[in-house]
Amino acid sequence: MRTDMMRDTNRRATVCALITCLVVLPAFMAPFEALFVVVPAAVAVVAAMASYPLGGLTLPRAVAAATAISVLGGLGFLLSREGWAEVRWALPWLPFELVALLVLLVRVVRRAPVLPAAVLGTLTVAAVVVLPLRFSLKNSHNVLEQSVLGVLAVAVLALAAAGIGLYQRAQDERRTEAINRARSDQRLQVARDLHDFVAHEVTGILLETQAARLVDYDEARTKDLLERLESAGQRALASMDDTLRVLREPGTRTEPPSTRVHGLGDLTGLLRRFEESGSVRTALDLAPGLAGTLPREVEDAAYRLVIEALTNIRRHAPEARLVTVAVARDAGGLRVAVSDDGGLPTGPAPAPRADGGTGLVALTEHFNGLRGSFEAGPGPVGWTVVGVLPLDGPSVRPGQG
Repeated sequence: MRTDMMRDTNRRATVCALITCLVVLPAFMAPFEALFVVVPAAVAVVAAMASYPLGGLTLPRAVAAATAISVLGGLGFLLSREGWAEVRWALPWLPFELVALLVLLVRVVRRAPVLPAAVLGTLTVAAVVVLPLRFSLKNSHNVLEQSVLGVLAVAVLALAAAGIGLYQRAQDERRTEAINRARSDQRLQVARDLHDFVAHEVTGILLETQAARLVDYDEARTKDLLERLESAGQRALASMDDTLRVLREPGTRTEPPSTRVHGLGDLTGLLRRFEESGSVRTALDLAPGLAGTLPREVEDAAYRLVIEALTNIRRHAPEARLVTVAVARDAGGLRVAVSDDGGLPTGPAPAPRADGGTGLVALTEHFNGLRGSFEAGPGPVGWTVVGVLPLDGPSVRPGQG
């Protein structure tokens, strides 16, 4: 890649040198006063074609220098003694300098910080506007008419160049904002996946380990426990690999790549593992044939709701003995409800942990982002979590929903 960049830089320098030579060489056949026209034109051309930063030279400094030299060259040219008949030879350099200044105007308006862009853009427009006056004021005939027409013509070009620069600047800002938003979404996705999947398994490992310390040693029971812990650890590592893979994927996509996606068909295994890790029974009410027929984002959101509810039951409902998961399709869309019989909390609700514990908040935002609703609160005998996801939106694929 560095070789390609060096090749592009060398090619750009070669083209810049050739064009500069084309601008400068004819001056050797012109009078001495040609320097007042040739030098500003050559400087503007080089500044317009250069890539910045160039050593210690930045784009705003280059624009300021080219603009100042253009104005000073114009003053020197006007103060020379020759009349219009003697200075008409200088006209061929006007298009080169005009185009170069317009390119600099576009670049500085697009790339420079706001204040330098405003100041230097105004000065460059002024330098462009007065450029035709070098020649119109030298002409003794129709000075006013030629000056007005020349100024109006280049003023239109200058305003158009400034408009192009502003448009490109706005495009760059929107592109940068989209990239930053995509990166933020990706970070949130990684954090959500780590919380939903890895934290769920780690919580199960922790609680089973704590429970094992309270009972007498039994070889068969300990063997089963170690197998469950090993399986949970492997699932946690697999979830971390799936989640962190998105951070290692090459490419320049602005949309964050998808991480691991689960569906309604994975609920049976999830509830089975939940039962094996404790003394809680589970009941799944899932309509036959529903799994795998809904949009993947809907099924994944439903799975995340269930796994978050199970994690909270492990942490905050130690008296629960039955967990019921009901997934049904009704007029409002897909309704997912998880309830337990652990009773209501006897004390205040646990405060969010400093290093996490924001699963319900993240779920609420996730469901709202899918135009759904999410609620969590006391149920008939315990705690109930309910989420509803619409199935009539644009995200529903043909043949689904």
